Amino acid sequence: MNVNGIGAAGYPAAGYETRRAGRNNADQMGNMSPTTQASGGTFELHISNDKDGKAIGSMCGADYSLTVYQPKDFDPANPVYKVKVWDKDGNVTERMVDVSKVDTTGSDYIDMFAYSSHLSASGKCPGAQSAFIRAGADQHGSDNRTHDDLFGMKDWISVLKDAMQTQYDAGNLQGYLDYKQFWDFLDQ
Repeated sequence: MNVNGIGAAGYPAAGYETRRAGRNNADQMGNMSPTTQASGGTFELHISNDKDGKAIGSMCGADYSLTVYQPKDFDPANPVYKVKVWDKDGNVTERMVDVSKVDTTGSDYIDMFAYSSHLSASGKCPGAQSAFIRAGADQHGSDNRTHDDLFGMKDWISVLKDAMQTQYDAGNLQGYLDYKQFWDFLDQ
């Protein structure tokens, strides 16, 4: 995905930038990042700050944390979000994600998390982020997804379909219906 020319100056053509993040709980702007414990260790959950913008989605996994930011110059007609991923060593990968171009049948976890976060934050599909996180967790266990798993391409429609079927087979109608709302939105 190439984001050059759409307000993402300073980002490489591939859309990635990796650098070392500070290990304390205050970022360069002095904003605090709460620390959370996952089974793989302790990670900082990064939240809104003056530099990156308003956080619309954050989560931690076995050896990473991930946050989707709505930039200050966000344009709903051109929905591009800044996504930052921190690995267990504090290295951060940044990516600009144009959610209007995310392919739900062939994208990585990062792009799909940005897309589902956008759908929830915009009110287009309020349960999208939660349904996406839970559907992805069904494949790896609740917090066994690793940093490396974030970059693999997947057919998220199939992942969601499998999660729906699992809930149906278990007799969990509410779980099935929660996924179905997201499924119905994607199937439009």
